[in-house]
Amino acid sequence: MKGINRLLCVCNDIQKSQMLFKRAAQIAKAHDISLTFLFVIEKALFELPVYGENHENIETIKQTLHSQAKETGMDGIVVFVYENDTVGRAMLELEHEHHTMIITPFEENITKALLTSCNVPTLILKESQKTYEKVLVALDNTRVENYCLPFIQTLFEGSKLHLLQNEQYFFYPLTDPFISSGMIPYDTTLEMVEEEEVIGAEKSHFDLFCRQHGLEGTFKLSEFSIDEDIVAESKKHNADILVILATEDTLLDMAVKNILSLSKTDIFVCREK
Repeated sequence: MKGINRLLCVCNDIQKSQMLFKRAAQIAKAHDISLTFLFVIEKALFELPVYGENHENIETIKQTLHSQAKETGMDGIVVFVYENDTVGRAMLELEHEHHTMIITPFEENITKALLTSCNVPTLILKESQKTYEKVLVALDNTRVENYCLPFIQTLFEGSKLHLLQNEQYFFYPLTDPFISSGMIPYDTTLEMVEEEEVIGAEKSHFDLFCRQHGLEGTFKLSEFSIDEDIVAESKKHNADILVILATEDTLLDMAVKNILSLSKTDIFVCREK
């Protein structure tokens, strides 16, 4: 896979680890990349008897994870089990190997912290979905063609991609180079352009982008907030997974945390720097 040679599983829940192994192994085999499984026992999350004596429980969890790893049929899966600081330990693993994609089951606080701290492609599992036939891709910027779009076209090869853009993703006026989305070149004359004309230009640019890449797309006028609109579109298209391709610190990027909470489907996030 372009730019990726390792898949890092990050997990805090032994009940979800088998689902995570299955999906991770499926991706790793399809793209011939290595697999590392990082399990972190967060004390604040668990009050179950299975998390009693530390040493005994760590060994029990290791045995369970090694058995699940063996069931995947993959050789060379590396398994780590630690206590506390999921995000810190994931970041340390990313320092050891820069070309990494994360896959993790959704856990409200930890998943959001993980996405905030680790700017690598991340797949968040909410369902035990076997395949992703319909993929809804929300993007705020055509610069995603530099890395993120080719990446997901490889990752979801054989799936039907539908691009989504919403006029809410853009600040007005677009003439400020600091806050410009980059969809339209910076031009001081845009300050005099009516909002409808600006939206029309954005839509034309997006339509051209879709045609150039041979993909279907929808340019949408906002009805609700960004997060609510995206989730509503995901339901409308009956998407198996929701993909967010955002440039860092844009409105779409800022909405990712709320989208994580609202969406019922799996979510994949890739940021262009």
